[in-house]
Amino acid sequence: MAAVPSMIDRSATRVILTLVSGLLIHYASKNAIAVDSGTSCHSVPAKWLGPAPFRGCRLQYYVQVLVGDVSLDQKLLPPLNQSYSGPFGHAELFALNATEGPEQASRRIGFVRGFTINSAYKASDIVDLIEVELISYDDGTYKGTIQIQGEIRAISPNEVAIVGGTGSFRGARGFGFIEPVLLDGPYHRFHHDLHFIYN
Repeated sequence: MAAVPSMIDRSATRVILTLVSGLLIHYASKNAIAVDSGTSCHSVPAKWLGPAPFRGCRLQYYVQVLVGDVSLDQKLLPPLNQSYSGPFGHAELFALNATEGPEQASRRIGFVRGFTINSAYKASDIVDLIEVELISYDDGTYKGTIQIQGEIRAISPNEVAIVGGTGSFRGARGFGFIEPVLLDGPYHRFHHDLHFIYN
């Protein structure tokens, strides 16, 4: 009878050791993965590929708009129900020039492309647009794209969010202001004043 309990003890001991070993191996492998993934992106900075990174806090430029030009008046979607809700739901594509200064002849530093969706539900004189823009920027030193989005209203200036970027502006975050600086007949110019926030 004494031999039976010792066999049970040995079997129980083996089961316990197997379970403990399995748990230790599982914990060690899980911990190794966590340590590896946690340090791999911080231990040695990756080489920056492409143009020089933009590290400034502010970037300003102007957007040139010729009202009625084919680059602005591209109908993407018609209003949902014009007789009831006016221009609500109307969407347009645009492709515009970005310049260093406010003059139309100023040096071009890129293009602004994107779309707007009218979100003013009732017909009125109030402009209320949701706008998404992609700025393709190249001033000879910095080159890349900046993505911004926000609400554009008749009240100025309008604040937008910087939600990303590529090239010199990789991972960009921040905010910006869009303000009209010239409304002269068919020619409109808008000042973009972007502010970058770094973690």
